Amino acid sequence: MNRLLATVGTLGLIALSSAAFGDAAQHLPMCNGCHGADGVSGPLPDVPIIAGISAAVQEDALWAYRDGARDCGASPVMCQISTSLTDEDIGELAAHYAEMPFRPAGESFDAALAAEGAKIHENGCAICHGIDEPVADFSILHGQKTAYLRKVMAQYAAGEREQLPPMQMAIDALTPEQTEALLSYYASYGQ
Repeated sequence: MNRLLATVGTLGLIALSSAAFGDAAQHLPMCNGCHGADGVSGPLPDVPIIAGISAAVQEDALWAYRDGARDCGASPVMCQISTSLTDEDIGELAAHYAEMPFRPAGESFDAALAAEGAKIHENGCAICHGIDEPVADFSILHGQKTAYLRKVMAQYAAGEREQLPPMQMAIDALTPEQTEALLSYYASYGQ
C-alpha cells in the first residue's frame, strides 16, 4: 500500500512539473537525445554538458543558434532544432537544465599537461571561469567534455564563434600546446 501511494505521489509530481514546464516540454526528447536527460550523459563527445550551466549562458547560446549568429558547422542539428524554439521555450529549457547539478565528464588527462594548464588558467582564465559556481555570464569549463572544449577553442581561434573581446584576446594569446594543457587541466577536475 505504501509503495502504491509513493508511486501515485511520484507520478503526480511528474505530471505537475510537466504541466508547470509549459510548451518547451515537447522539445525535451530532442535535447535529451544529445545532452542526456540529466544534461550530462549525452552520448556524443563533442556535445557539451549543459546541466548546471547558468540559464543566461544557455539562453545566449540557444538564441545565437536560432538566429544564425553561431555556426553549427558539420553537425547542423543544434541549429535546426533551435529554429523551432520560441523565446519562451528557450527560457524554460535554459532554466530546466540550469537547475540540474553539474557533474564533471570524468575523462582521462595528462597530469603533467594539467599542471601546466592550471598555471595558464590561473593567469588568464580564472577571473571569469572559476572552479566554483560560474558568474552568470560565463560557462563552466572545469570538468566539461574535452572534445567539446577543443572544438569551441578552435572556433574561437579561427574567429568563427562570437565572443567578448577579453575572451578573444585570451584565446589569441594561446599556443596550440597551451590550449592542450588547458584542456588537460579542465579534464582533471573532480578526479
